[in-house]
Amino acid sequence: MLSHWFSESEISPGAVIEMQKSWTVVQAREEHISQYSKDQGSPGHPPASDATIRLICEQTDGNIESHIRIYKQIPAAGTEAEPAAVRAKQAKPCEPDELITLRALTRKGSRFTPRLLDSKNTTQDDSGFVPGGFVVYVAWEVVAGEQLGTEGGDEDCGFWRMERDKREIVLVSCDVVRLGPGQVPPSPGAGLGWVNE
Repeated sequence: MLSHWFSESEISPGAVIEMQKSWTVVQAREEHISQYSKDQGSPGHPPASDATIRLICEQTDGNIESHIRIYKQIPAAGTEAEPAAVRAKQAKPCEPDELITLRALTRKGSRFTPRLLDSKNTTQDDSGFVPGGFVVYVAWEVVAGEQLGTEGGDEDCGFWRMERDKREIVLVSCDVVRLGPGQVPPSPGAGLGWVNE
C-alpha cells in the first residue's frame, strides 16, 4: 500500500512496532487524512492535522492477532514545505477518543467491544513532518464478524454490501429508528460488527 504520510519501514509487512509488546505488521489496510488549513482555528494556531492508518498485526512473540491504528500529526495544509522550526510550532499532544474509549471499556470488562491490547503515545523527532508532534499507536483485538460501518459512513462498507433481508435483521436487532429514502443515520454503525450464523 502506498501512503502519503507513513513510510514503508512503518507499515510494510514484516515491519515491527514496539509498544509494551512487540507487534509485526501483516497488512496495511486504510489510511485517512484530516488536514486543516493554516488559516483555520485561532490565528496562527490551526487545529492539529493528522493522518491515521489501520494495520493488521500479530504479536511478535505470541499468537495474538490485532488491529493497530497509528495516529500521526501532519503539517497544516500550506505549511508542508516550511522549515522544520515553523512546522514544530504546530506540535500538540493527542489522546484519541478511540484510545480513551477502548481503555475505559477494557478496564470495565466490557464483553461487547474489542479489548485494548496495547498502546503507545510518543512524539516525532526533528526529522518528522511536525517535529515534536504526536504519534499514537492503539492496538485492539480482532473480533469475529464483519465491520458494518466506517467512521466516514462509507457506502461500500459491510452493511450496504449485505443482502436486504440481512440488513433488516441488523436494523431490527439494533432497534434503529427507520429513516426515509436517502436519509443516513447520524452514526451509521461505525463500531458495529456482524457474525452471520
